Amino acid sequence: MNGDQDILFQLTGVSKSYRVRQGIFERGKEFNAVDHVSLILRRGQCYGLVGESGSGKTTLAGLLAGFIEPTEGSITFQNDLLGKILKRNPLRFRRKVQMVFQNPYLSLEPRWPVRKILDEGIRDLGAGDRSMRIEKALGLVGLPLPYLKRKPQELSGGERQRVAIARALVMEPEFLILDEPTSQLDVSIQAQIVALLKQLRTSLQVGLLFISHDLALVSQIAETLLVFNQGKLIEEGGKRSVILSPASPYTRRLLDSIPEWP
Repeated sequence: MNGDQDILFQLTGVSKSYRVRQGIFERGKEFNAVDHVSLILRRGQCYGLVGESGSGKTTLAGLLAGFIEPTEGSITFQNDLLGKILKRNPLRFRRKVQMVFQNPYLSLEPRWPVRKILDEGIRDLGAGDRSMRIEKALGLVGLPLPYLKRKPQELSGGERQRVAIARALVMEPEFLILDEPTSQLDVSIQAQIVALLKQLRTSLQVGLLFISHDLALVSQIAETLLVFNQGKLIEEGGKRSVILSPASPYTRRLLDSIPEWP
């Protein structure tokens, strides 16, 4: 599939500004967390968004997920303005685009068993369909059915993040936004989550935006790299070309900071 039919998201001159208060009576200084970004994300592709902490990656994720509105510019989803979709039929969008958050300790309701966590987004479906989806999603992330009775505090960090991914998959989305999904996990568990995501890419053909400050980690899964710095998209290209011939000095610094490739 090529051309306009292949476009999932299109951002045109998108900015998101915030005002930082500098004193009790001062209005504060405005800064752009995302600064005039234009970008196309295509159906079924895997993107890696990389940049240092504070570069605006999470703000961009929030814009794509529809959690925050741009201050300037436009975002379309499947050739329709995202703001209009969210006002008209937000559930339609939530079913197609899901987000997995950074901290599995905070993103799951601690009082709920896993079954209820996975069930929450599909309550409009019949009981049989819900059970089928829940069990399928749990299997996709490599957790056995008895885990449905457990609560988050009974799970390890890696297991919690698998549940968070299952919660997204139960919606049967076309696109997953993963905001630093391994940053709270140790290295061995990080590798397991990356392997899981690669497997899901193959089996489900779902598109991904994998966000991290770790270029080496992102490069393990992404086909296209997006390099972010101070709210700006400063480099975009195929993984191989960006790594072998970075166009930006900032990208070169990120590459030079990697002690060794995994």
